[in-house]
Amino acid sequence: MQICGKMKISNVNPLISVIITNYNGKIHLKECLDSLERIDYDNYEIILVDNASVDGSVEFAKTILPTIKVIPLDKNYGFAEGCNIGALEAKGEFIVFLNNDTRVDAEWLSELVNATKIYGENNIYSSKVLFYDPPHKINTIGGLITPMGSGLDINFGKPDVEEFNQVRYVGSPSGCSMLLKKSIFQQMGGFDKDYFAYLEDVDFGWRCWLAGYKTYYIPTSIVYHKFGSTGGKMDSPFRVFNVQKNRLSNMLKNFSLRNLVPGFIISIIFDLIRTFTFLIKGNFDLISAVFRGNYIFLKELPESLAKRKCIQKNRKLSDKEMLEMGLIAPLSSSIQEYRRLGSLK
Repeated sequence: MQICGKMKISNVNPLISVIITNYNGKIHLKECLDSLERIDYDNYEIILVDNASVDGSVEFAKTILPTIKVIPLDKNYGFAEGCNIGALEAKGEFIVFLNNDTRVDAEWLSELVNATKIYGENNIYSSKVLFYDPPHKINTIGGLITPMGSGLDINFGKPDVEEFNQVRYVGSPSGCSMLLKKSIFQQMGGFDKDYFAYLEDVDFGWRCWLAGYKTYYIPTSIVYHKFGSTGGKMDSPFRVFNVQKNRLSNMLKNFSLRNLVPGFIISIIFDLIRTFTFLIKGNFDLISAVFRGNYIFLKELPESLAKRKCIQKNRKLSDKEMLEMGLIAPLSSSIQEYRRLGSLK
């Protein structure tokens, strides 16, 4: 759904806390921090949450940008909990989560802030994320929620054309670059700390919609992302394991009971087909990753059920309404998109 509307924009710039979670990302930090120094916004702080890097990231970041606030952690807590820790230390009224392997446009932050003045402060805002190379193709403009609890990056791999320059609702913001009020992030409990990596943004956006908040895609806020440089390949065992565990948790926590049972049935069929494909190709490590994801999901079932109870008790939007708004992708279009993405490999 595309959104139209204009309001007078205030000239008062609130303090923004830019939170970057890092793990052995020294190779990316200089370009990322240099681009932040060139933005056209004058009231922000930069917080680097370092997940016990051993590549000298902390010292390097301080050398590049002496004013940066660094939070060195004692171990690798992952992306989700790293962001949560950074948010606790943020002084800004608004917080922005930004990947360390990015370069931002000069207007990146000011356009996100302007959006809050046009569409309202109590929402979540997601940037246009283009590939670092090639920069004319879309990495994501936000996500759609699938019937299996995962997310689909909208227009992934498509050329960046005028058609994609309209503000619209998205099912979830991109964790690569998203802005919201610190108070809303805290009210929502932040990212689920049990999601070490992947789909934490899908879960968060989903929960926000259910709680009555909206997520907007802002095409004039542009980020260039070195996709896969920190998280690994799309079919790595690490990614497959985390996505498997987290998407099952997403379904259990966020779907209504009416859609939860069909979702798990679809998920089982999907896993059988995927496991057979991995078997044919001899990818036994990926088969193991799927089963390990299932095992940890079952192990964490009591905690997930407690989270579900709280989420469902306070929900303000039905699954049907989310589907009608284009936030949840129908099964048919999800399958079609998975096939398209598979052809891009």
